[in-house]
Amino acid sequence: MNIELIEQLIDTKEFSRICEDAERGNRDAARFINKFMNELNILYFHLKNQSHDQKVEFQISKLIELLLDYPSLPKSIQH
Repeated sequence: MNIELIEQLIDTKEFSRICEDAERGNRDAARFINKFMNELNILYFHLKNQSHDQKVEFQISKLIELLLDYPSLPKSIQH
């Protein structure tokens, strides 16, 4: 699983800035955060219900894709 990449991306200054922008009323940022939270809830559902590994992996991939597609987020994380 690549949950670590999700954790690293949401632990960036850029992600915090998107959250702050959403709170200030930026519609694009708010839509992104809403979509992210919806996808995160789906992942939680699959993990809680011990869904098949493929469903969990697919959901993790969707979250990573969503994060990497957002223009102001880094496209990679340096270790």
